[in-house]
Order: sequence, then structure tokens, then C-alpha cells
Amino acid sequence: MNRLIDVTPGSVTETMPKESFRVAHRLDGHPLFQLDRLAQLAASLPADGVEFNGPVAPHQDPNLTPSNGMTPEETVRRIEQAKSWMVLKNVESDPEYKALLDACLDQVAEQTGGLMGGARQRQAFIFVTSPGNVTPFHSDPELNFLLQVRGNKRMSLFDPADRDIVSAENSELYPGKHRNLPYEDGFEAKAMHQHIEPGEGIFVPIFAPHWVQNGDEVSVSFSITWHTEETERLVKLSYINAMMRKLGLPQGEAGAKPLWDDVKVAAYNMLRPVYDAVKRIVGGRQKALAIFGRGESAVVAN
Repeated sequence: MNRLIDVTPGSVTETMPKESFRVAHRLDGHPLFQLDRLAQLAASLPADGVEFNGPVAPHQDPNLTPSNGMTPEETVRRIEQAKSWMVLKNVESDPEYKALLDACLDQVAEQTGGLMGGARQRQAFIFVTSPGNVTPFHSDPELNFLLQVRGNKRMSLFDPADRDIVSAENSELYPGKHRNLPYEDGFEAKAMHQHIEPGEGIFVPIFAPHWVQNGDEVSVSFSITWHTEETERLVKLSYINAMMRKLGLPQGEAGAKPLWDDVKVAAYNMLRPVYDAVKRIVGGRQKALAIFGRGESAVVAN
């Protein structure tokens, strides 16, 4: 198989890099990313497998996100005029996209001596964006290569440990939390600005806050994500810290007290099956979230 993605030798020295770096790829022009094929994919996905909207801003209130009044398939076919942002979620449910996801991450693993691209929780997302539209300020709870296939965009990327950008409370996860984060224009002075063209990609560290400004053309991006043992641990700690905070007991950063972190991870491992059992019994995730007192679901977005 011809190589689909290139990782510069020496750019990866650990399984969970904390700094962003660039990669190259050969997915621009790939038939799976033509708009006709993406429209078919959008039509085939379940309702909760597609998210799309009208024009938004970096500081978008998720409760006030505008609709574009179209179906997912129409949104793709009319994306040039739709003034919309769209994500097709978990496209690995389609065998062709799963094969592409696996090929990319297998090649990353091969090129990094197994440090990156592991097999844990591999997922793929496709972003289709109208000219000039924005992906609001948010962070994602996984490791991510964002590969630009068509058009161009600028990403403002921030240090996930900078609590002047995202507070400890806002950084924590809980079931049903929306991904959007509070944003101020003054943040830009601390941003790493990345301009991404077709054939280029960027590694986005776990929990790294960012927002994206699309260029003056239709944009198509392929996001390939995965977890390691380290990132799964961080996600579990984030959920438990949020729970403790809601009980009036805010916690320190992950890693500050390793033994206490071990206790919290064990607590998560005991509690998660309870949530899953409730979800099965009541017949769905949204009903389970209602029982647990939560709101909208979180989702990756770029």
C-alpha cells in the first residue's frame, strides 16, 4: 500500500505528546472525500451521527446554535452556499472509512515505532465547512490528527495546562457536557496559529483548547482519533474530578497526587458500569443522562 500519512522522523518521542506537530498526507483528491460520496455518507448515518448548523462564532453558546434548515445530505450538497459547519461522526461505521482510518493509524504506528496510532478506541470524523465559517472554541478528550483534504483553515491552538485560558472546572468532563468552552478575544495572544492546506495535517494533543476559522473555500477535513492507556486514565480522572467538584470537593491536577489518582481511577471503573446499566435499563443514553441530571452530549469537533 502506498503511504497515506508521513510523520517526520524524530517528531514523536512519547505515546502522548503534549506539543503539536505537523504531518503530511496523500488524502487530498481521495474519492471518499468527494462531496457526492460525503452526501451519501451523511444520508446513511443515524440522526445522532451528524451534527450541523448555521453561522457560528468562536464564543458560540451551544444553547443558541442556529439551524440551517436543511437535511444532512442537502447540507453537504449545498455546502458552498449553506453558511454551515458539519461533522459526520464515527464514520468508521462505514467499512470503507474504517479501512482508511486503520490504514492511516497503522502507518503512524509503524513510523513511530508503536508510540502513536495504537488500537485503543479508534474513531474517525469528517468535517465539511462552508467558506468563512467557524468551529467554536472547544477541546477534545482524545489524541487527534486533523488532516486537511480540501480548502484551508486556520487553527488557534492553546496549551491545555494554561488555566488562564481554560479553568480547571471548565476543563473537566461529565456525562452530557457540551464541548464548547468560554472564549475571549484576548486569548489570541497566547495561541499557536496553524494554517493548514490540503495535504497537510496537525496533531492536536488531548484536551488542547482550539477554535478554527475556515478559509474562502469549502473545507473538508478528516479527523482520526485514538486513545492510549495514559489518555484513558486522564479521561477517567477528569470525570471523577468533575463529580467531586459537584460535591463541593474540587480536586488538583492529574499527576499531582499519583496515589490519590489511582483511587479515583478505581472509583471510575466501579461507577461506569452502573451508568451503562442504567442506560440499558431505561432504553437510551439521553434518558440515562436525564436520570444523572445532565444536558447535551459532548462530541469531538474541529
